[in-house]
Amino acid sequence: MVRNVHRNMNFLKTIIKLFKRISVIHKLIKDPNVAFYKKIMVISGLIYFISPIDLVPEIVLGFGFIDDAVLILYIVSKISDELDRYIKKDQVVFEEDKIIEDIKYKMDDE
Repeated sequence: MVRNVHRNMNFLKTIIKLFKRISVIHKLIKDPNVAFYKKIMVISGLIYFISPIDLVPEIVLGFGFIDDAVLILYIVSKISDELDRYIKKDQVVFEEDKIIEDIKYKMDDE
């Protein structure tokens, strides 16, 4: 039972990390320091995902979305290190030694 809960939590964490990475792809595309081929890889993957032409048509028993998902997962895995840098930039980190507490202040109305 505990093993199943642990396995489910790991799966959930992986899914959340995937969605976080996907959510910062636009920053990677706009960044002038990112290699051009990586931008082309992302843009071509998005075009393939949107386009009605697929290797496996969507009509085929619901398996048509598998090729789209595999392609997106492949692209995200190839650029995951760079996407993680954008995620880290967005996170707010509180450093324990830089927190100021117990400050008395007074506000004056004008």
